[in-house]
Amino acid sequence: MPRLLVLFALCLVLGAPLAAVPAAAVPVGGVAPTVAPAMGAAQAAPSARERWKAPQGPFFNDPRRKQGWFRIERKVIDTIKHTPRGSTIRIAVYSFDRMPVAKALIAAHRRGVKVQMILNDHQYTKAMRAVRREIGAKRYRSSFIYRCTAGCRSKQNQYNNMHTKFYSFSRAGRSKDVLAVGSANLMLNADKHQWNDLYFTSGDHELFRQFVRLFNDMRKDHDTRQPPQFFCGTPANGVACDDSVDKHTVWAWPKPSGPKNDLVLDLLGKVQCLTPDGAGGQKRSRIAVSMHTMRGRRGDYLAAAIRQKWIEGCKVRVMYGLIGYHTKRVVGAPTPRGRIPLRSTGLDFNPDDDYDLNKDGKDDLILSYYSHQKYVAIQGTYNGTPDTNMVVTGSANWASLSPGNDELWMSIRGKKLTRKYVKNFNYQWRSKRNSRNAYTTTYVNFRVARTVRDEDGTPRTVWRTVRRPVTTIERDPYRKGPYWEAD
Repeated sequence: MPRLLVLFALCLVLGAPLAAVPAAAVPVGGVAPTVAPAMGAAQAAPSARERWKAPQGPFFNDPRRKQGWFRIERKVIDTIKHTPRGSTIRIAVYSFDRMPVAKALIAAHRRGVKVQMILNDHQYTKAMRAVRREIGAKRYRSSFIYRCTAGCRSKQNQYNNMHTKFYSFSRAGRSKDVLAVGSANLMLNADKHQWNDLYFTSGDHELFRQFVRLFNDMRKDHDTRQPPQFFCGTPANGVACDDSVDKHTVWAWPKPSGPKNDLVLDLLGKVQCLTPDGAGGQKRSRIAVSMHTMRGRRGDYLAAAIRQKWIEGCKVRVMYGLIGYHTKRVVGAPTPRGRIPLRSTGLDFNPDDDYDLNKDGKDDLILSYYSHQKYVAIQGTYNGTPDTNMVVTGSANWASLSPGNDELWMSIRGKKLTRKYVKNFNYQWRSKRNSRNAYTTTYVNFRVARTVRDEDGTPRTVWRTVRRPVTTIERDPYRKGPYWEAD
């Protein structure tokens, strides 16, 4: 009897399953019996966590609608919840007070995820203390939460801060090298009282590695200013990063700036406002600026630069949360095309609070919700290339202190992405609920003389008072209020 039949008979006698027959029992050149494998852990279908994919593209919260309050935070928490054992979370943000995020980070650490956080030193919240109790604050360990002294890569003084806002996850679900960059801090205020954006991308290992390198440099907490970093993953031209062709480019500040060497000036300088359309006409490039803060000397020269693009023929719109009075006068000065369109998102939830800041009998605004975004959307000819669609977002305001901080400036190219940012901009711009006209309409009274004749023919002068509406620039009559976050 062949050896295989003998083994088969023994199995029947002993009650052993065929699957228990050792592989060595199968003769050379023979075929092992086909047996359905047991559904062990290694052979089980992928879990929901393993099938999950990280968010892609930009996300925006809406402080005026409850369903939009935690839109960004939910994406962050969901990504944290899908990080597997052995992965690493790195977060660098200015502010952090959200206990739901803290709990998600603690749970991730307990299942074997490395959790690393860098923050500014202006606060020490309940959420920060909870995470510290779990992972400690020694920044050279695999997990830690640490507050830089002033800036991490900038000078340690009263003016510079760690103001960067980025999130990275080495693995989340089946997504690898997940990055998120924008204006959003981990704050209740950011959820309920601010317009914010956060852009997600994944799968670019080289770009992710460069963000890790930046994070590791930040956690050294330098006491002297470090040079800026510029990277883009792998350059599209194989030589050097170029925001005209690369999907992403990133500047990590501090980067001292002035009227002749500012990244915003470089950006605007590459925009060609009028381009022949091939039919005898011209197409206008479009620029939409949503900026949390515009003020100081830097605010002034950037206001002058964006106004110049309006003069050159670009379709320009500017929306802000807080603006310096002088900066507002610069950007809003009349031009041959009229004034540049200008609106403010700085609004008051309670316009009847009877707070009279200027003692003029008028109720002033208490900033209860406002734009915290810091983005510029460009649609048109950029650096000689027509039909360019790109967005620059990150953490940097158009203000004098920003170039000395730890900041992120990230350019992103793509028509679909840019349209999403412009849709967000239009939603805030077009609704009186979400923004207000930043100009003031006043009336000028003047008298007009007219000559009439009496019945006997005697001429007589008649004066008539005329009231004419005039657009003027006035100080924004608001105080910062309890929901203002000075970053």
